[in-house]
Amino acid sequence: MEERPKLRTIDIVPIQFDGRPHLLLRDPFQLTDKMLIVSAQTGLLLALLDGTRTLREIQVDLMRLTGEFVMSDQIEGLLRQLDECLFLENERFREALDLAIAEFRKTSFRQSSLAGSAYPSDTSSLRAMLDSFFEPPKGPGRPEGQKYLRPLKAIVAPHIDLSRGGVTYAWAYKDLAEAPPANLFVILGIAHYPMENLFAATTKDFITPLGRAQTDVGFIEALRKRCGFDLLADEFVHKYEHSVELQVVWLQHLLDEVRIVPIVCAGFEHLVELGESPMSLVQVREFVEALRSTLSEWDEPVTVIASVDLSHLGLRFGDRHPITPSILRWLESEDRLFLEKVAGGDEEGMFYLIRSDHNSRRVDAYPALYVMLKALGEVRGEIRHYDQSVEGRNESVVTFGAVVFP
Repeated sequence: MEERPKLRTIDIVPIQFDGRPHLLLRDPFQLTDKMLIVSAQTGLLLALLDGTRTLREIQVDLMRLTGEFVMSDQIEGLLRQLDECLFLENERFREALDLAIAEFRKTSFRQSSLAGSAYPSDTSSLRAMLDSFFEPPKGPGRPEGQKYLRPLKAIVAPHIDLSRGGVTYAWAYKDLAEAPPANLFVILGIAHYPMENLFAATTKDFITPLGRAQTDVGFIEALRKRCGFDLLADEFVHKYEHSVELQVVWLQHLLDEVRIVPIVCAGFEHLVELGESPMSLVQVREFVEALRSTLSEWDEPVTVIASVDLSHLGLRFGDRHPITPSILRWLESEDRLFLEKVAGGDEEGMFYLIRSDHNSRRVDAYPALYVMLKALGEVRGEIRHYDQSVEGRNESVVTFGAVVFP
């Protein structure tokens, strides 16, 4: 056992078990199918597993925080369970991760991680599901012919699961379907787990129940040559990252065969000095300039897709209080102001809103929006839709919107 145990980044989901609040622990990389259910009070102990404390120091800090003394054998028992599930940052976990990365690199494709769970694995059922989101009164209606003379420059669509955000996806993709199709789609997703760098691409094709979407290796190589960091160093995060996959499914449904450039972006707000632009960060500047140059030199029409959810509030995200109607009204006001900056092509103003309140709404998708707007230059969009998905008994909420850039 490590002298100073550290919990690695895992999914921690609040659940009800035996009528009481508990935490479900699971591995986002699926290195193991083992899961743990622990009491909500154990969450405080988990927070102390940051790699800086010995077992004795964990006991002392728990006593200070709770007033209760926890026996060392109880803590050791939990640590053994965490280790068995590969939830600790240690050699056993690193060996399993290295093996998984090596296996992933051998494949030429990235298999769907959501088929059969977040959406049907059956082709006809999946198409029927996606079609249903266009239906009025909530949906925008089915696409009707071409209303644009050229492919859209970009769209902003959610990456929340389809059952909650499907209608908002439809509002973004209706415009895309009513424009001449681009030859290539650059999809900017969000990395929901730590990466070495701020941006990661993959050269693997994406397979879904709707077929195989070809990844344009040439475009990715053009980006790599312009970046001073390895754009493929964190390629493994694509294996289970959903923010790109969900856009691929919509593209395949509407256009059948598509070519894509899958990229995920990591958060960088904490790296930007107060009053500075994200362009002060070397990797942000290099990637923005690489994307801008590659887009301008590419001899085919390209549409950029930003895969974006907005606010994340409530018990699931660490807040102490449930969601109230007044919170939802405040969220909508703040979110719409944010979307207006996006639609206005004001990436610096958008980022200022994030920094001005220390991202209190936990908008995790701002990197994709910032990079998209900065790379495209002078663009103006239109907000098509906004929605909120409240979970459980008003426990948490995720918000999202649709924006199109003709």
